[in-house]
Amino acid sequence: RTCVCVCVCGSACVYVCVCVGHLFLCLELPGPSVQAADIRRCVYIQCDSCCSVISIACAYRDHVICLTNDDAASSKMTFVKKNISFVSCSLSKILFGLLVCSALVLAIRHFLHQPTATATTAEAADNSHGRRSLKEDVEGEPPFVEVARAEPRIGFSTLDKLLAEQRKLRNHSPGFPIKQKSAEPLIKEENPPIVGGLSGGIHLRGSAGLSNIKASLKDPSFVKKIRDLEDKRQDLYVSILKKRGQIVKDADGSETIVSYAQVPVRFPNNLKRSISDWSDREKFWLNITHFPWPLDPSCQRYSVNFGHDLPVVGLASYPSSGNTWVRYLIEGITGYYTGSMYNDLSLRKTGFYGEGIPADSGMVLTVKTHGFTTEAGSHVPREEQHKYNHQEEVNNTAIILIRNPFDAILGHRHLDQGGHIGLARPEQFQGEGWDEFVRIKASTWVNFYSDWLDSTKPNQTLVIHYENIKINMRHSLRRILDFLNLEEDEGRLRCAVSHPTGLFKRDHKKTTFDNPFTPAQTEIIRISINKLNNKLKEHRKETLPTHLYKHFDSIRTR
Repeated sequence: RTCVCVCVCGSACVYVCVCVGHLFLCLELPGPSVQAADIRRCVYIQCDSCCSVISIACAYRDHVICLTNDDAASSKMTFVKKNISFVSCSLSKILFGLLVCSALVLAIRHFLHQPTATATTAEAADNSHGRRSLKEDVEGEPPFVEVARAEPRIGFSTLDKLLAEQRKLRNHSPGFPIKQKSAEPLIKEENPPIVGGLSGGIHLRGSAGLSNIKASLKDPSFVKKIRDLEDKRQDLYVSILKKRGQIVKDADGSETIVSYAQVPVRFPNNLKRSISDWSDREKFWLNITHFPWPLDPSCQRYSVNFGHDLPVVGLASYPSSGNTWVRYLIEGITGYYTGSMYNDLSLRKTGFYGEGIPADSGMVLTVKTHGFTTEAGSHVPREEQHKYNHQEEVNNTAIILIRNPFDAILGHRHLDQGGHIGLARPEQFQGEGWDEFVRIKASTWVNFYSDWLDSTKPNQTLVIHYENIKINMRHSLRRILDFLNLEEDEGRLRCAVSHPTGLFKRDHKKTTFDNPFTPAQTEIIRISINKLNNKLKEHRKETLPTHLYKHFDSIRTR
């Protein structure tokens, strides 16, 4: 397949990218007088389906240069500029011409003392990232892979249309009609059940109800139909990734999915089950390599991958205590994905692909848990709450992350109302509802951490404090590596410290208040802080850095 891509960097330069078969070439031209109208015409160049006609256009100052191996193709192109040069040649001459042009451009730019910005492929890394002392399962860092940034020709709207056509050809079980655009459902449901892997699965509606849905899910033929549809959907998405250039072939013939923080992929959401039940098609998603720092030349070679035979260790925290942030740092310094007891779509969409596989798979390093503070555990009596802390699931071993409860409770309110990076409205920090929220969460905060400390041995947990990580990140990350029995990698540590902020960060500058806590609420939280501090002393753990806690001393100054 042959494709042409033209990209404009403001008005400073033009990139012309050509891939023929497995060969990929980039030509960079300065273009101080390039107009956007010219570039749009370059983008819409069409090649014959058999790829016998190859037309490459690039704008250079006042000229638009066209390379084509078919004279007739020139009549199909329209440009605003009048000065157009056409060169008719064979494919090999076209490629040779591109190389010659590249050399000429570099020579001209060097003569004019202009800085040259080129996209290069970084060297393959050594066996330099953190390793387990007893087991080594990764031979070395994969090389940094540069992929096309252009949007796919087949968008997700097109994908959904293709799937809709496939569904029309299928016979569905009675009582479960697929919603069509031209038909209204008999019974409207606010949240109809969804079946399918990638977002936008099949909406099952009708009068049969949830009991019939559960019964149908036990029917092997119905389950097979659902899996067949999901397989088709995944196959279509894989084809999109290939067209983007985000699936590359290795020397041994295997394929790797390439992901960046800026260009993530859509990891399926139906893989949170035993890997032994996965099909070969589904196991392909384990070959995903994520580059967290692709824009930093000194850090772009470091990647994150799934491991094997990794110990199951928890990353336990109260909500909004920096769990996602610490996961980002752990993935950066170890090269392994982190896991979760949950399956958060918003996290998978940003590169936390370990979120989408079983926590006990042995392929992820540390497993996120908020215990009884969320979901079903938050509604059970106090004496039952410890059963929802996921301690057995993570082998009663965890990194315990603690944050100033004033900030954690504020963040929890924002999380409930605005999601991972959204903000709650100012009025939601006032009145009886806010007062009750503070009382419940202050108690939940101290109880959650007390449960972990009381039910585990001292050597099974590592207590780290959010505020200490911010002050001395390198020291905190080295403590985590030591607890996980992993060797330090100076390069990864340096890159993590140089890029300390992940994607999930709220912009608190938009908040209109500084301290929403009343004196009574402040005193309630202070009591919880003192209780947990005494518990940490009892178990000989690092005590709370209250001197760094915002609002902790505010009651004394009111």
